[in-house]
Order: sequence, then C-alpha cells, then structure tokens
Amino acid sequence: MCHRFPSLRILRPDEMAATIFDVDFDRLLSERKTVLLFDLDGTLGRGRPDRLDPRVESLFERLTSVGFRIGILSNRRTRRGSIVSNLNGRFPAVFRAGKPARRAFRRILSEMDAHPGDAVMIGDRRLTDVLGARWAGIRSILVGKA
Repeated sequence: MCHRFPSLRILRPDEMAATIFDVDFDRLLSERKTVLLFDLDGTLGRGRPDRLDPRVESLFERLTSVGFRIGILSNRRTRRGSIVSNLNGRFPAVFRAGKPARRAFRRILSEMDAHPGDAVMIGDRRLTDVLGARWAGIRSILVGKA
C-alpha cells in the first residue's frame, strides 16, 4: 500500500505493538529515549476509560522507577472526570491537544523540559498519534493494530 503511494509513508509508525504492555521499554531506555508520551483513549484503556487500570498504574510505576518520564497527550475534550483527577499532579497532561498539530507535542515537551529526540509517542491512531509524532520529529509506536 505505502509503496504505491509514497505520501502514505508518513502514516507508518516506527514500531507496532499489540498493547502498551508489549512495548520493549528496556530497549527504548537503552536507546536513550527517556520521555514516553501516551495517548489516553484507546491506548491506556478501552474506549474512554474513567480511571487507569491497575495494570497501567503498575506499569507506570515501573517505568518511572527506571528513569522514564511520562506525559499524557489526549484529544479528549473534557478536563473533568476521575481519570483526569488521577493523572493531574502525577504526570504532565495536555487535553484538547488537537493532535496531529505540532503545537500539542511542543507544549508537552516544553512542560517536561524535553526534546523530540528524547521522546516516543505511544498511541492507537495513525492520523493523530503517528502523524502528529512524525510532524513533531518524535518516534512513534502504534498499539492495538499489531
């Protein structure tokens, strides 16, 4: 598909994984990727989760304990709800991000005092997460489509 339409390569992620739990985080850390940007809906939970799954909480604890910094970048319109309360204060989060626009990626990187080369965007949508990451110069991992 992408060979016949070269412009579609921009939608090709750098990597794919079945779920966030299948991402090789040890390899990312060895490659000096220290900032993990996660999409929320469809990536950290099915649909529009109201709270983080305990397995996600445990994963985040493990990731931060080995040196990763985590940020949330979501097009979710509301800033209310228990999941938002759960995230606020613990991880930088940008809601109503307007992905794939570069400004959302720049904003969260600025909040995290990071550079595009430090980061990996992990999300479930090509048109928002993968394309936005590519435009911002950030590596991308597409989950749920592997």
